[in-house]
Amino acid sequence: MEKTSCFQGTIRMERRRKLPKSDLRRIFLFGLGFMVMAYLLVSIIDAAVEGGSVYRQVFFPGPGEIAVRLLFSSVLFLFIAYVADFLLKHRRLEEALVKYQAGMDASVDGIAILDSRRQCAYLNGSQARLYGYRSHAELIGKPWRLFYDDDEMRRFEEEIFPAVVAKGGWRGEAIGRRRDGSAFPQEISLTAIDRDSMVCIVRDITERKNSEEELERKAWQLSTANRELEAFGYSLTHDMRSYITRSSAAAQLLRKNYQASLDQNDRLFVKIICEANKDMEELIDDMLVLARISRREVRREMVDLGEMARRISADLLLVEPGRAVEFVISPGLVAAGDPHLLKVALENLLGNAWKYSSRVAAARIVFGMVEHGGGKAFFVRDNGMGFDMKDAGQLFKPFHRLQNAREFAGTGIGLATVQRVIQRHGGELWGEGEPGKGATFFFTLPA
Repeated sequence: MEKTSCFQGTIRMERRRKLPKSDLRRIFLFGLGFMVMAYLLVSIIDAAVEGGSVYRQVFFPGPGEIAVRLLFSSVLFLFIAYVADFLLKHRRLEEALVKYQAGMDASVDGIAILDSRRQCAYLNGSQARLYGYRSHAELIGKPWRLFYDDDEMRRFEEEIFPAVVAKGGWRGEAIGRRRDGSAFPQEISLTAIDRDSMVCIVRDITERKNSEEELERKAWQLSTANRELEAFGYSLTHDMRSYITRSSAAAQLLRKNYQASLDQNDRLFVKIICEANKDMEELIDDMLVLARISRREVRREMVDLGEMARRISADLLLVEPGRAVEFVISPGLVAAGDPHLLKVALENLLGNAWKYSSRVAAARIVFGMVEHGGGKAFFVRDNGMGFDMKDAGQLFKPFHRLQNAREFAGTGIGLATVQRVIQRHGGELWGEGEPGKGATFFFTLPA
């Protein structure tokens, strides 16, 4: 009875199917055989009753006897055909039920059907094993509350079952209870079949929960380590700045107060000390900028990158008014992002283009936009020194400078800072170049 209720839709579908020709032929021959046997049986009975020979009753019956025998044989034939058809369909339904049961048992998820009294009308093997039972037969007719403790069952009765009735289904998480009393997390889906029954699919998510907890623990450890590292870096750069300030002050006093007594070599050494202190201060400033970018919260708003680039290019021209540099800035360069962080990125990209095109007679720096992957990508292009594409993977590493770039001033943090800004926005940064023919740096900013 339970199996029939489980597969009632399938059974109705099987009943609507036409029997194969081989089965129809078998039914016809089977019925015809019974019809012949019935005719012979009636003939034998008539011969015994009337006292005639069987031969005469079989081959030479009277007109009335033929009609009676044919009518009786036809009725018997129809009855036999009906019984044979019923038996064949019953056998096919049993075969289908066995196949569907095997398919259900092969599922990794537990599947159960509950009746109007919230009892198990059907369960597959996975459902039984999930709760620590050997076979689903042990649970047929058992109440659903067998799988949960009182608190969880109260949640089912007060929250989940009413949602299934009202909306036709519910999906979420629950805490199941095995036969031995142990609890386990599960993902459960309930779907109403009709007003009196529902199908339930259960999946054990213990491993997934353990993985999530492990990821959360590692994320917390990583976050803690990053905060400690940032605090250490900030403290270190602060202390380094104080030492460099003292060293620079001493070198400046030495050059000012003892200028007359210093020979040419002494003045060279003092100059080297001052320049080294200046470079170290720039490096510390860049490190602080990089650290602040990592900590700063990204606040998105619409930013006119074109106008921002024009202001930065004007500042560069003021610093070196003697250079002849053509800036080409396309119109309509607008994107969503943090204005402060995007300014830092553009200052570094345009500053790099300015610096590495300084030895070109007619320097040209372009800031524009191209189509990329169904969206848009911004770019900064120059016709300066360029780089070899085999070194492209080294461009964005902090403190790493390419061999042909070491003759230019810099700390090697600029492009790493740009990458950090773009990554904080969820975008991408990459570069293309050719030695002696300039470089182009592209970046995307998600809408």
